[in-house]
Parts: sequence; C-alpha cells; structure tokens
Amino acid sequence: MLIKFMERKKFTNALGEDFSYLVHESTKSKLNFVFFHATGFNSETYQILFEKLKNQFDNQINIYALDQRGHGLSKAKSDHKQLKSWDIFVEDGKEFIDSIEGPVICSGHSMGSIIAAKIASLYPDKVPNLFMIEPVLYGPLESLKFRFMSFIKYNRGLSIADGAAKRRREFPSIEEAVSSYTGRGAFSTWTPEWIRNYLIGGSVSISSGIELSCAPEWEAATFRSSSMDTWRYLRKVKNNVMVVYGSLGSTFSIQARKNLFKLGPNWGSKYYKEASHFLPMEYPDSVIKDLKDYLDN
Repeated sequence: MLIKFMERKKFTNALGEDFSYLVHESTKSKLNFVFFHATGFNSETYQILFEKLKNQFDNQINIYALDQRGHGLSKAKSDHKQLKSWDIFVEDGKEFIDSIEGPVICSGHSMGSIIAAKIASLYPDKVPNLFMIEPVLYGPLESLKFRFMSFIKYNRGLSIADGAAKRRREFPSIEEAVSSYTGRGAFSTWTPEWIRNYLIGGSVSISSGIELSCAPEWEAATFRSSSMDTWRYLRKVKNNVMVVYGSLGSTFSIQARKNLFKLGPNWGSKYYKEASHFLPMEYPDSVIKDLKDYLDN
C-alpha cells in the first residue's frame, strides 16, 4: 500500500481563481519537477509514479503536480460551452510555473505533455528540460485536417469524447467505483491502486456517495478542443527533449513521429512495443528510469 507523501496546497491565479496541487519539497535539492496530467485525470492519479520518482532521485527532487482547470480539486471556472482550445490550460500552467522559484523540468502525460511542451517553448530559460509521455500529437497535415474540420463545425467523430460525455458520474462509494472500473475500458491495464488514486483525487462527496469532480461534459469538451496548433510551438523548442510512447492505441501518430524527430538532434525518444496510451500506469519504473537517464546525459 502506497503511503501518500505529497502535500495538497492551493494556488491562486491573477484572476483570483483557486487551483489545487500536490507538492513534495525536499530540503536537499533545488531540482524542480512539474507534471501536468491527462484529460479527465488529476494529480493524485499519478501518486505511484511520483513515489518512484522521489525514490529514483533519493528524495533530492521537488515535485509539483497541478490539478488542471475543471479537473481534480481545482475550483477555477470550467464552462464546457466556452472551451475552444487548450490555450487556457497553457495559461494556467504558465502562471503556476511562475510561482515556483528556479528552473523546472516540465513533464506531462497525454494532453499534459502538450501543455508542458507549449510552456517549454515559451519559457526556454525557465524550462531547460522537457519530458513528454504519450503526447496527443498528429503530423502537420493531420493537424491541418482536424483544424479545418473544427472550423466548419464538423464533429470530429471522436468516440473517446462521446464516451466521456456519457460517463457515469456518481457511485455509492470509491470502492464500488474501483470495482466498476477495474479491468474495463480505458482502465483495463490499471491496477486497483492506480484507479483508487484517480478516484481519491477526482471525486467529491455527495449525499448518495461520490461524484466525479471532472464533469463528463468538461472532459468531452477537453477532448474535442484538443490543440492542433502544437507544431508552431514545437519548432521553437531548442533545449533537449525526451519523448516516450507506446504502440497500442497511441495518440502519438506515425506521421507525427516522422516529423518530430526531423526538428533536430535535441529530440530523443523511446518506443515501448507492449505499452498503450497508459504507459505511465503500465510501466512506471521504466518511465522514471528513462527520465533519470535523460537528465543524466
């Protein structure tokens, strides 16, 4: 059983909106690691990964993980009808990183890795290192196609967004929710402990049990508003980058891979043949070792 070692704190942005985040600050280090979670998840989801990170660095690392707008325990405004792109998440992340003293290693999973990459492109001095896990990234031509479809108001037919919109939002208890999710759908490769952490950080108590704090409508809107302008940011990243990705249902398309690694020798990668989009849940030890090796080189 994982002993929770991170403290939950509040961050308030310039508009007075409150965000919740997890933090572990070591008195031994000035090395800062900032992590952005995937769509629909929250910082607590990745507690197992953060525990392994702390151990890999002998507790000589500061770890920060933000609950993004509309996710986890953050209270910032999240009107799904107004969400048109991921730019608001980038702005939130920039403000959060500005609150941390010194340079940071920026990382994230899925949507979170795109948020991290955009921030890294805008803050090259503040973010000297970028570690991307299973990014939502398509090739330039694929991205152009998606942007055109969005412009003409065409529903991209994203089954993942449609599924999110229909997601059950209430359960009698966390344990019943764990039982309901274990071995099924997107959670089929997750251990019960990973699922439990996701629910602990992503639900609120109601009279009949618990309710998911990331509303299904917001999760679906986040999927549908996925950023397709990422390439103009990626081309600006000159610091060393590491991308780790899987093969089964990966959101890092083959065209994107071919184009990304043409950007320059500063872009490195590792391919996990047996992993899915949920690489950090399936291979947390390997992911953290890859991070350590990347930073050591």
